[in-house]
Amino acid sequence: MMARLLPDWLRHYRGADLPHDLVASLTLLVLLIPQGLAYALLAGLPPQAGLYASIVPVLVYALFGSSATLSVGPAALPSLMTATALAGLSVVKPADYAAIAAMVALLSGVLRLVLAGLRFGFVANFLSQSVVGGFVSGSAVLIVLSQVPQLFGVSAHGSTAWQIAEALLAALPKLNVEALALSAAALLLLYAGKRWSKPLLRRLGLAEQRADLLAKAFPIVVVALGGVAVTALQLQVKVVGVLPAGLPPLRWPVADVEVMRGLLPAVLAIGLVGFVDSFFIAQSLALKRRESVNPDRELFALGAANAAAGLTGGFPVSASFGRSAANELAGARSQLAGVIAAGWMLLILVGMTGIFASLPLAVLAATIVMAVSQMIDLSILRLAWRYDRRDAAVYLATLAGVLLLGVVDAILIGVALSLALFIWRTSQPHLAVLGRVPGTEHYRNILRYEVETNPQVLAVRVDESLYFANIRFVRTRLVALLRERPATRDLLLVLSAVNVIDVSALQGLREMNRGLAEQGVRLHLAVVKGPVMDQLKRSGFLDELSGEIHLSTHAAMQALVAAQYADYVI
Repeated sequence: MMARLLPDWLRHYRGADLPHDLVASLTLLVLLIPQGLAYALLAGLPPQAGLYASIVPVLVYALFGSSATLSVGPAALPSLMTATALAGLSVVKPADYAAIAAMVALLSGVLRLVLAGLRFGFVANFLSQSVVGGFVSGSAVLIVLSQVPQLFGVSAHGSTAWQIAEALLAALPKLNVEALALSAAALLLLYAGKRWSKPLLRRLGLAEQRADLLAKAFPIVVVALGGVAVTALQLQVKVVGVLPAGLPPLRWPVADVEVMRGLLPAVLAIGLVGFVDSFFIAQSLALKRRESVNPDRELFALGAANAAAGLTGGFPVSASFGRSAANELAGARSQLAGVIAAGWMLLILVGMTGIFASLPLAVLAATIVMAVSQMIDLSILRLAWRYDRRDAAVYLATLAGVLLLGVVDAILIGVALSLALFIWRTSQPHLAVLGRVPGTEHYRNILRYEVETNPQVLAVRVDESLYFANIRFVRTRLVALLRERPATRDLLLVLSAVNVIDVSALQGLREMNRGLAEQGVRLHLAVVKGPVMDQLKRSGFLDELSGEIHLSTHAAMQALVAAQYADYVI
């Protein structure tokens, strides 16, 4: 009985996998330390919040998640969205940001738990690739801009690119030359490490996998060198400082009700974007491993992880593609790698927080800049531009929305544009007049193939489901086609592409059936899918239909031609 309460990976865990998960846990720890500190900085929170968010949320996801190697914890997108939400609170003191961020994490977690209970995992489909691509690229640019003040050693904040630029210009007279030099050196080292460390390690004889892992761990070396430089050279720059030692605090975050009511759109956006981004990452990892991930289970696991982050002094968390990929590359076989990494982090918090005291914020900002610059991916934009420029327009609109309006408004704009584009496309479906390819049973578009047609039979394939937004267009187009062919006595609708017919479309078909019958034209249907046929039977429409239902287009044409011949003989 107790075994059923354990996660699948733990119930079927093999002892032979332990060494692999142990090695992977050390890789995760090396990545989590600088990322936890840096993303807390990005969110505008104390550095320890990033370390807190790397412990209990990881354990909770391991209990409920369906992905074997997904790494959940501090990540760029939720950190930016948290920072943007906090930046809009003009009446709140910065000292209260930690409690508010924890409450945002808790509420976004509860939201996802509720949606998971309602089996709303399908909400991942509401963000198209154009929206996600534009949002991620725009967010990456905004994150880079938000870190420029830290690189310069000044304080400047804002939720949009324009606000950040204004604040930065105003703060430039206070430029810290030492911080600028330190961040420039860090950026150069990070770039050099990204470009040349792996090839260098390969030349030294290391295996491909080990060289790749060490190259990914290079940022922690740069952060450590920054701390050494601050101490050795007595640089006057902002540092992390001494962090409070001990376990993550277990407490209910206290925040003003009115403030939280104003943050509800941000909570909704963080919940949606965090889930969609994490689910996409989990899917890509599962595909490589020939595994499957359950969207409702992922929604629940991420909700529980965020609720745990809110109750333990953290902030909104989600999956990190970089950490997840490194985790898999390091040989992780299960979520135990993340559990052990959380244990290492806990040990550091309890007895080794002093090692973070001299780490410069400018170098942490440099690590953020290098990490998120990889998120600026224009391949989707190039593909959309070649394939359908309307999708490219959605991408650019979402990207511009992030930079000019902020992340919350941008995601709403992107979703609205995607849904509007979908409705526009489906409201004007393609209708193909069909003819028979000579000597075959195949029927194709008369505009694309040399085909044979019958002047008394008009066969039309409807290439879209029929619903309230397109039934009038379809009826109008069919009437126009009938006017062009006055000899038509039978109208055959080929419904091979129709998956749904809603009530509005059904009523439109009934009215069209009656109108055609008055003109002496019979309405026939062919290639009707099972679920659609079941609904038509229940509605009584088939009893009203002036024509017949046919299994295939060829069978329909044979029957109609035979009926015409019989009428002619009579």
